[in-house]
This record gives sequence, C-alpha cells and structure tokens, in this order.
Amino acid sequence: MNNTQYTLLGLLAREPLSGYEMKQQINSRISHFYKINNNQLYPSLSKLEKSGFIELQAIEQESYRPPRKIYRITASGIDTLKSWVLELPEAEDSKTFLLKQYSSWLLKPNELFSLIKKKKEQHERTLEDYKKRISSFEEQNSNVNHPLFSTISVINMGINFEEASILWCDRMLQLLNQH
Repeated sequence: MNNTQYTLLGLLAREPLSGYEMKQQINSRISHFYKINNNQLYPSLSKLEKSGFIELQAIEQESYRPPRKIYRITASGIDTLKSWVLELPEAEDSKTFLLKQYSSWLLKPNELFSLIKKKKEQHERTLEDYKKRISSFEEQNSNVNHPLFSTISVINMGINFEEASILWCDRMLQLLNQH
C-alpha cells in the first residue's frame, strides 16, 4: 500500500464518494500538502477494491445516464487505515505524518496521545541536533558572502520548523488531555 491508497481510504472513512467527489475533496482538503494525479486515482481505487478494502456500488440514474459509481470503505479497510495511522513515520517524512493526521480521528484518544507524544520526541531530538550543528557553524563564519551563511540559514529554518512542530504537538496533547 502507498500514501495515495491510504489517502483514499481516509476520504472514504468519512463518507462514501464517487471518484469525481474524491478528486474534489483531494483538491480542497489535501492538495496543499499532498498531490494525487487523476491517473493515480482510478488505478488506486481498483487495487483497493481487489484487496477488499473498499466496495463499489452502482446507483442507477435517469434512463439516459450511466449508473453513478460510489465507493465505500469496508471494515477491513478501516482496520488497515487505523493500523497505518498508528505507525509513526520517519522524522523527515512530514507529508506522510500529515496524511495520517487527516485520519487520526479514527483512533482512540489515548492512542492518538501516545502517537503525538512520540512525534514530539522526534521533533525534540531533531531540534537538539540542529542546535548543535548551528553553534559549530556560527563559530566558524557568519559573513553573508560565505557559503556557511547559507548553511546556517537553512539550519535556522529547520530550527523554526521543529519549534513550531513542538508547539503543535503540545497543543494537541493539551486538547487530548481535556477529553
């Protein structure tokens, strides 16, 4: 299974949809952090159906129109999606983490709490690594015309990203503690 297939399961876990409706939801809800091309959509749906993770239902329409095809997730599809969401991706794979968070509503609060706590720990380790690296580079040279300036600026961006991610994790943990 790949991220595209899991994304489609995540959409269908919310409600049954046609292929066209899935593409619309992908464009409005997911495309800002993950792209799915039209040429990926229907082959992925076919694989999911063959695996028993989704079912296809044809709904008859007015006599001159072909039946409308609606996809539904199966119990097996829900179980597969939940298992995937529970697996913490590698620290640098933020797109996969976002895709998993899109379906995190399927998890029990304690499961999601544990996952977010582990993600926060990943970000804290990466942040610590960035801070160690940047201090050694700043000691060497910070002139804007030196190649190290670019290295330092990229590491600073990484520091900002990790700090923002830690803040998000803290907020999520706080919200989960309230429920």
